[in-house]
Amino acid sequence: MDDNKNIIKALARWCLVLQAIMVSSNTVALKEPDYVNMNITIRNAMTGLLRPEVVYRCQSRRKDYGWHRSTKPGTHKIPAIHICRFRSALGTATLVIENTYLDAEMCPKSSCAHEATPKGILFRGLEWDFKTVFPKLKPVEYLELPWTPWPNRI
Repeated sequence: MDDNKNIIKALARWCLVLQAIMVSSNTVALKEPDYVNMNITIRNAMTGLLRPEVVYRCQSRRKDYGWHRSTKPGTHKIPAIHICRFRSALGTATLVIENTYLDAEMCPKSSCAHEATPKGILFRGLEWDFKTVFPKLKPVEYLELPWTPWPNRI
């Protein structure tokens, strides 16, 4: 009887050990998507406001770049990121940026920029124009994300 209990305990231990090994190997095997490590340009273009300050926090899956304050209009470059949270006097905006190989080809040397304007987050850069026979890069400018106003305080 004691032999059976010892065998069952030994089997249970081995099952736990094997399960731990399988779980750790699965987490190593998980791979994040093929993102490119390129610089992102964030520009403060809040002109005509009493408080043109923009505060933003950018982070990737591996690293948090922390909060940065841009008190006057200017350009700031940060490494490849996946999500940025912006705050200003006009409200908040959470922008998800996916840097793929196509983006790296379209925006060489950080030529594309995400601008914080009074309307919201504006994208200025290059995109492929497939309306022609031979696609080429053309300059574009569009509103990526409007500001979400701050909640009213009573």
